Amino acid sequence: MRDNTTIRLTITSDVRRALDAAKKRYPALSDPEILKLGLSKVVTESDSRFDFEHDRNEIRKGASYAVGAAYLHDADEDAYTAETGTEVHFS
Repeated sequence: MRDNTTIRLTITSDVRRALDAAKKRYPALSDPEILKLGLSKVVTESDSRFDFEHDRNEIRKGASYAVGAAYLHDADEDAYTAETGTEVHFS
């Protein structure tokens, strides 16, 4: 048996922008369907997805392992411009 609970939501400018962005990805869905989809994703996905500090640390560890900690902390390696590197063409 389904509970037909009503949720009232004020469509602020932030909510409208989010709905408009989602509408581009899911054009066949109505606003209420998009909101249901978003809520179901929040409920079903792992809470670790919201642990940004943990994610940041994992990225740093992976990068450090891949190229070395000394390279990551070298300030000279942070300066990249349009003239840096070699132009590559694929044909």
